[in-house]
Amino acid sequence: MEITKQQFAKHLLIEIAGLILVAIGAAGIMKVALGTGAYDALALSISSITAIEVGTVGLIGNCICIAIQILMLRKKYRLMFLLQIPVSFLMGITINYFYYIVFAGMNSDSYMIRMILLFVFIIICSFGDAIMTASGMIGLPVESTCMIFAKNLKMEFGKVRQLADVVFIILIFICWFFINFKLF
Repeated sequence: MEITKQQFAKHLLIEIAGLILVAIGAAGIMKVALGTGAYDALALSISSITAIEVGTVGLIGNCICIAIQILMLRKKYRLMFLLQIPVSFLMGITINYFYYIVFAGMNSDSYMIRMILLFVFIIICSFGDAIMTASGMIGLPVESTCMIFAKNLKMEFGKVRQLADVVFIILIFICWFFINFKLF
């Protein structure tokens, strides 16, 4: 979908609103600790090893994805895609704010309450993702990178995205190995 200059501000505001909802949902899902996506689980694993905040780890991962996009597309890379950088910063900051400040006291021993919260945060995250998709602008760096791989490898996006999740899970096991393996 091509966006005109007149539509740009409106679409950008819609994108930002969706992004904030995705970040709130992701922070809540991670805080409830009943399961999370592979990318967020990797960010949590790296955060636990390095003491870097989880949103900041996600920001770094997103910037790596953007660099991969630039390397893969080279001259075909559209400057508008560079908006993924401030989008990544906003997402990282929002996740950190909600995970470490707003949701800091959100600890419940009740499995039922945690399940209800998980359901609520999944709805929030899904709604935010739908808003971002409807804006037709930027998208998230991981998905955009997977889309480029899918086009270059002539594979379905869903399969490439699943392969990315497998890579993230392998990286989680590598992180776990380094945390738990003692040389001496």
